[in-house]
Amino acid sequence: MPLLELKCSRCGFVNEELVKADGNYPPCPHCGGKTEQVYSGKLIVNCAKKEHCDGNCSHCGGCGK
Repeated sequence: MPLLELKCSRCGFVNEELVKADGNYPPCPHCGGKTEQVYSGKLIVNCAKKEHCDGNCSHCGGCGK
């Protein structure tokens, strides 16, 4: 069971809950409203090695810097 960050669509309360991966989230513990998963997460960047550096990397090693 993943630990997800959930936000209430009624009152805006945000909390973390252990939930099943079926998309049925528990109601808000504050007001009983419907909750939705908050995506506040990961940014995945393609840091594949390039033949020439274009200067737009953030020290990922693709250009050897």
